[in-house]
Amino acid sequence: MLVLAGKNNIAVNVLDYLLENYNDNFVVVCNQTDGGHHGWQRSLKKTALDKGVREISLEEAYEQASVFLSLEFDKIVRPEKFKKARAYNIHFSLLPKYKGMYTSIWPLLNSEISSGVTLHEIDSGIDTGPIIEQREFSITKHDRARDLYEKYLTTSFELIKERLNDIITGNLSVTTQAKDYSTYYSKQSLDFSKLEVDLNQTAFFIAKQIYSFSFREYQLPLIKGETIVEAEILDARSTVKPGTILDKQADFYDLATIDFDIRLYFDRIDRINEFSTCTADQASRLLKGLCGVNDRNKNGWSPIIIAAYHGNIDVVKFLLDRGANINDCNNNGTSVLMYAKDFSIQSGNKELFEFLVSNGADLSHKDFSGKQLIDYLSEKEKKFLSVK
Repeated sequence: MLVLAGKNNIAVNVLDYLLENYNDNFVVVCNQTDGGHHGWQRSLKKTALDKGVREISLEEAYEQASVFLSLEFDKIVRPEKFKKARAYNIHFSLLPKYKGMYTSIWPLLNSEISSGVTLHEIDSGIDTGPIIEQREFSITKHDRARDLYEKYLTTSFELIKERLNDIITGNLSVTTQAKDYSTYYSKQSLDFSKLEVDLNQTAFFIAKQIYSFSFREYQLPLIKGETIVEAEILDARSTVKPGTILDKQADFYDLATIDFDIRLYFDRIDRINEFSTCTADQASRLLKGLCGVNDRNKNGWSPIIIAAYHGNIDVVKFLLDRGANINDCNNNGTSVLMYAKDFSIQSGNKELFEFLVSNGADLSHKDFSGKQLIDYLSEKEKKFLSVK
């Protein structure tokens, strides 16, 4: 029996994949913090309950499992306690680097240019088990902590799908982790109750701190009484004490640093709906009040979702050029293309819909109710949009 242990979208996505492609010989172990309701990420407990998948305890898993797969699981797993299981984990880093906690933050603070995920065996240490496979991805200069986390989720799911048969059968080869370049960060390595941006630093590193701590669902940097979401390093050299406010406007202030002045933009998530009708130039300015192009409000609406729903094709194109996710979706799994579909049907103009499809929008995407775009279309609408 396969036991899937963990939380959030990564665990739910794997559960959905198991339900679609494998028999029913699997169960789940949920995190203690899983309250059984969906939020900005889906609940494994609720999904399992809704789909008739049995939930067991970790102690029961020790007795019953033949394969144990940990995906953001919150308990310490003791491999020696399994009666017969092979135990595996997905860790969000390229081990042996970044063992432990906060793998969406420390690589950014350390100015890494890449990260990745590691599928490894669980042993008695902390992320020290033999490596089965790794997948690397680039970290861009625009990535925030939340962006990095999303890359971990996407890359992990692709890796698991490709290796799930091998995980189930045990047809795996492993490599012992290297001794060199091994690093570890404990839960105490960051204290979010006392999180402060060090202003006695270079402009580059101040900006790096802002990006590293930008994860709207958890925290945003607070500097001199303002919530900061964006940083722009100016050409002017700083000539006064680092941290001094040089100029304050409605949406930003300029600070002195160790080397160059820096402009820090205030959080303006309340203006996100303006992407519905703004121009590309206005969108560029609006983005400075957000945590990047893929930021979203409490409903899970990002700039590209709002622009697509209102048929603002020029802004959709601008946002894609700035790195927006063409397959972004809200908290219910409704995709950009699904929103564009609504606009196209209501307006009779399918230019945006066709543009998105031709540029890689996923027609087969399923929302969290399990429906694809085609399931929401009448025969007349299918013909209009040329969807089969």
